[in-house]
Amino acid sequence: MSEIREEILNLVMDLVRIKSTADRPEELKKVIDYAENYLKGTPLKITRYERNGKHSLVATFRDTKEPDVMFVGHMDVVEAEDWQFEPKIEGDRIFGRGVIDMKGPDAAMLALFKKLAELDKQPDIGLMLTTDEEVGSENGVEYLLKEEGWGARFAVIPDGGGALNIVYRGKGVVHLRAKAKGKAYHGSMPWMGENAIDKIISFYNELKGHFPKEPCGDPIHWHNTINLGRISGGKVVNQIPDHAEADIDIRFVKPWTSKKMFDFVKEIADKYSVELELISRGEPVETDPDHPYVQAFKRAAESVLGRNVELVVEYGATDGRFFAEKDIPNIVTCAEGGGAHSKDEWARISSYGELFDTMMKFLEEIGK
Repeated sequence: MSEIREEILNLVMDLVRIKSTADRPEELKKVIDYAENYLKGTPLKITRYERNGKHSLVATFRDTKEPDVMFVGHMDVVEAEDWQFEPKIEGDRIFGRGVIDMKGPDAAMLALFKKLAELDKQPDIGLMLTTDEEVGSENGVEYLLKEEGWGARFAVIPDGGGALNIVYRGKGVVHLRAKAKGKAYHGSMPWMGENAIDKIISFYNELKGHFPKEPCGDPIHWHNTINLGRISGGKVVNQIPDHAEADIDIRFVKPWTSKKMFDFVKEIADKYSVELELISRGEPVETDPDHPYVQAFKRAAESVLGRNVELVVEYGATDGRFFAEKDIPNIVTCAEGGGAHSKDEWARISSYGELFDTMMKFLEEIGK
């Protein structure tokens, strides 16, 4: 194993041992402290942020808030059992919480910036690390872009796609909570009450009718989708429920926007006296596949891997949506692994090095 690959692996193992989950604010600070300490002593200009207990940092080689390329990572992870925070190596695989989502890729980026710091002249790039992606990014990427004024000409987010495939399109998202009120009465006399659950069901059934049914005939399902993720209401079986609520997950493609989608849903909700609460939202990502930086990254990855690298779509939301809102083209990619958010999360160790080499070659490509 080369020196840089060994360094990346050691970084991964250190980062995995930090239990940086949403309910451990001291660990969220600790993981950003670790990253900052690793980068100290370099020409990087490091700025720390903390908002609502969520810590982040942005590092640039130049005195700018709009570098040519921003590399973006999150250092928070979802909850796990204690043993998952102790990494385990089996051959070319490493197991543990965050090895693919996304402390492994974070380690590759940290090593990349440390290596670039040794050059006589550094590229115009930045590194943005946050600790709240798993809970919506409101106090991380969204805050940094919208309120602190950070931006870039292009962003690279190694948090999806898998095996260095390149995600250039992603669906927008609207998460809603629908609430209905009714009038309680004995369940044997429904004409005397007003059923709040019925309101939710009637509203949802009409709303769902505006979305394609499956099977849809589109092999990549590039259309709007809806999912009723949670519904609750009532107290006991023999009482007409006087309250009900449902959480709804809508994914959408252009030309829809989050505002247009919310307004559309609200129009239907109003017909049934259903109130809507916006939980979270994000715009679709639509980066031109012929963008010179997309093609440069593709050439770099293919040079490293010795195979064709595909341009793919993403159904789930990523931090790319916040860059898209500012019209900043971006791609999502990743090392090779699987089992994110599960007990079997894993990554191929050698793919960390491949990601590092690809990012380095990409910067060489665009710097020519």
